Amino acid sequence: MIYFIYGNQSPTIKSQIKKIATSFLGEGNIDDFDFVKMDGHNSLVQDAVDEYRYVSLGYDKKVVSLENCYFLLKPKPKNKLEPDQDYDVLRDLINEDGGNNESALILSVASSSIDEKNSLVLLLKEKAKVLPIVDPDEKSFAEYIKLYCAKHNIVIDRDALTELAYRTDGDVALFKNTIAKLALYTDHIRYKDVIKMVTRKLDDNAFLLSNLLIENKNVEAVALFKDLRVSNIEPVTLISQLANQFRLINQVRYLLKYKKLSQEEIAKELKIKPGRVYVLSKHLSLISEKAINDALEDLFQLDLDIKSGQVDRYYAFELFLLKFKRN
Repeated sequence: MIYFIYGNQSPTIKSQIKKIATSFLGEGNIDDFDFVKMDGHNSLVQDAVDEYRYVSLGYDKKVVSLENCYFLLKPKPKNKLEPDQDYDVLRDLINEDGGNNESALILSVASSSIDEKNSLVLLLKEKAKVLPIVDPDEKSFAEYIKLYCAKHNIVIDRDALTELAYRTDGDVALFKNTIAKLALYTDHIRYKDVIKMVTRKLDDNAFLLSNLLIENKNVEAVALFKDLRVSNIEPVTLISQLANQFRLINQVRYLLKYKKLSQEEIAKELKIKPGRVYVLSKHLSLISEKAINDALEDLFQLDLDIKSGQVDRYYAFELFLLKFKRN
């Protein structure tokens, strides 16, 4: 039997692989001979097929898990093994497998960006058992965190749980790493602990940074940048995110002024939360379109100067924040 598992949640993928292996081999009967793990970054697909076909003496079944199947992604990452890959061997196996229930070959990749036009992907969707891992929505992720904390005897306040769910943004792996650190820090996780210990999402930092600039709070914006610097967030990353925020303001301005859309319609059109549209709408009266366009030009030049090594990236970005004018 051939399985194809893909999605952004690597812990869930690993759990699904273990579940398949257990169903084939039985609980407590898994060892290195009947359950072979291989990494697609440094293993050839034909080697995985050979492993699948060969069952060790004394064993009736076998499970082969080929993880990190980069060749199914779009765009396909560069890999030094690519010239030696024999995809025809894998393609032949998928075609001939015919629902073999004695052994399992599991192909997996921790990404949702699979190449829907890739001939192997099309063949897997036709012949194999495909298990896409869907990212949890806001409500289900909060419930997952609640159940996880209860299972591991972690005490967490409701507002802390909500903020933690927001800051980890449906990323199960990030959540597990974060909750482990929080549990070491305190035996009762409160809202203030999450604020102190868990970094905001990058676009939230850029959103807050742009808000401070538009509200004429340049000194506070510099203070925020210094806090972010402690978290090793690079100025070039903030430049890109800040430029996106300014472009977003212009998009909201256009949709409100010329398309006459409501804030709810704009949120749907731009795929952002209504609360963010509300804040951006308020800022339209505080900053002119010319000021935004000037800021975008300055950010473009700053990005170019930093990447070409003409200026110190930290000093130059801090200077931009101090000199920013909203009118």
